[in-house]
This record gives sequence, structure tokens and C-alpha cells, in this order.
Amino acid sequence: MDKRNHLTMVTAWISVLAGLGWVFSGVLNGWLLRSQIALPSQFVNLVVPKTFANTTWQMIQPWPVLLVVFSALALISLSALLLAFSARPTKGKTTPPHLGFLAIWMCIVIAAFGTALLTSLGDIIATWPPARLAWMLERVEPALSSAGYWGIVWGWVPALIGSRILRLAHRESSDAPESGHPRAILSFAAVLIAAVLTASLPLAEHSSQGAKASTPEPVPAPTTAPLTFGSPEVSSAFQEVGENWCTGDQVSITWGEPEGATGHRGMSFQLRNSDSTPCVVASYPDVAFDDANGNAIDVLIVQGGSFMTDDAGISSITLKPGTSAQAFLGWNAMAAAGDTRTGTMLVAPYAGTPRQSSPVDLDIIDGGAVSVTAWEPVIAAK
Repeated sequence: MDKRNHLTMVTAWISVLAGLGWVFSGVLNGWLLRSQIALPSQFVNLVVPKTFANTTWQMIQPWPVLLVVFSALALISLSALLLAFSARPTKGKTTPPHLGFLAIWMCIVIAAFGTALLTSLGDIIATWPPARLAWMLERVEPALSSAGYWGIVWGWVPALIGSRILRLAHRESSDAPESGHPRAILSFAAVLIAAVLTASLPLAEHSSQGAKASTPEPVPAPTTAPLTFGSPEVSSAFQEVGENWCTGDQVSITWGEPEGATGHRGMSFQLRNSDSTPCVVASYPDVAFDDANGNAIDVLIVQGGSFMTDDAGISSITLKPGTSAQAFLGWNAMAAAGDTRTGTMLVAPYAGTPRQSSPVDLDIIDGGAVSVTAWEPVIAAK
């Protein structure tokens, strides 16, 4: 086999190894954060960086599997394309090029950045219009940081293996006529996979929202002496209800990603009218928290704004079918050493109606305090 064919085969294996490492890190990260093993999220993210967003695992099947596969294919194709163009021979020389360890490593890091950019673009399209324009890019920086950190921490492994094999191939292979890298085919494949990955995020998001809206809320079986460790499905607090107010079984609730700045935190969540008739929201949301073990925690809920959020107060909002309102959570970073962090957040349109829940990973602990704003309409970006 000639040296060029050796280079083509080894770069293909390097790209596949990088894609497998990308999937392994992301899947293991998600499993460790959701398992019963009490490991701090900071430690997990440090050892096995998060290559897939938390929302990936909350989508309906088969989208979690498809998004993982598309993401891995994007990384593989981008790595192969970058390696192919990095191995261009010197003009006037017949010796095939030799890719060094650092060159391969940098190609893998750049491919990881490219994959994160494609995922972020698909996420922006899927959640358009954003709750606030300032939050449109809230998931981009964490995704790029995780991708770059993964490339530094784990990208060297396929780079080292590939550079060693290429060095042996360079010494032992014959000087048979060269066959060029299929750069045109690689370019077409990379563009096609990039488009599929970017387009799959909006399809996955819309499919998950549609399935959640069409699934009826389970009716709990009556019991004489319920034994509850987590937060109740309906708050015991009293809320005076107005005419045609939205109830928990008329809406679907989605959660955004938390945002941090100088020791402060903020997070948005949206309420969508999934019923066939209009309904009204005119209150503060009903919010509760469970820890990562499923036990209810005592968190003081303050109605109003915070350092990261603004509260315009209660206003009557009529939601037509398919339209949404939003609210914002704000809190200060809490010292969680030795305490179990929040693992579930429960939200209802107002106190006294069924809550909906979602897994979260927030630095909110028992005895902490958070602020919540009143429901406000979602303003479409111009």
C-alpha cells in the first residue's frame, strides 16, 4: 500500500476515534449527572466534559439517539475534512505529507468547535423567537467552552495514536504512485451532515413539545394516607382564581438553561397554551424544588425581580392556543459543599393547580432563597 493510501486510511480511523470519544464523554456525563451516584457536577464536567446539552436527554425517542449520532457524524466528517486539507503535499515534491501529533490534535479541537457551533445554531432556530434577545446566545458560550475543553482533555488520544501509526506507515510503505485525498467527497459529506445536524434540532424540539402537549396528565390514584417525600403535585397554598384562568392540564411548560454572572444566577421558563381554547394567566408562577435524591427542599420563594431579572408585576395575559407566556427565576450562587443540589424544579401557572416538573442541575440548596417574576407575554423579536 502506498503512503498516500496509508494516510487516507489512518486519518479516517483518527476521525472515527474522535467521534467515539465525543459520544462516550457526552453520554457518560449525562448518565453520571442523572444517576444515584452522588458526584458533584463540577467534578463530572471536569473529567468527562458535557458534549450534549441537558435538553437532549429530555426529548422524546428516537431524537436523543439521533442527535447523538448526527453530532458524532458531524465531528467525524469535520475532522476528516480538516485532516485531508492539512495533509496537502508541498509543491514540487513527490513525497506524501506527514501529519504530526500537534497538527492532528488541533484539527480535532477545531472540529469539536465546529460541531458545537452547528448544534448551537440549530438550538437558536428551534427556540426562536427567544424569550429575550439578550438570551439568544445563552447556550452558545457554554457549548463552545465544553467542546474546546473536551478537545484539550481527550482530543490528544486519537491524535497520538494516529501520529504514531502515520510515522510507521511513512517509514515502511512503498513509493507507489500517489492517489489524492477525496477532498470533494469529504466536503460534500461534511456540508450534508452539518445541514442534517442543524435541521434536526428544530424537528426534535417541536416533536417533543407536541408529544408533551398531547399526553394527558396522569390522574393519581386516591389514597387514604399518602406518604410523600417529594414536593406535592398540587400546592396547598390558596390562590384566588379569576375567570377562564389557565390550569395545569391546559398548558405545557418548558425550561431554559441557567445563566450566571458575578455570583448571580438567572433562568427563564415558558408556559404554552396547549389547549384548543384561550385561557388567561394573571399571577406569579407556583414554584417548588426537589433535591437530586427526590426529596422536597425548603426554598424561600420571593415574588419580584433580582440582580439578573426584572419583574413588571402581575398583568392579565390572554393566551390563544399555541401562544406562550414566560417568567424568570433569579438567585445568588449558594455554597453547596456538603449539601445536595436541586435535581427537579416544579412549576404551575398558579398555586392550587397541577404542577409540571423537569430535571435541573441548579446550585439551589435547602434553606436558600430565590425570586420569581410574574408571568409576562413572550414578545417576538423583530
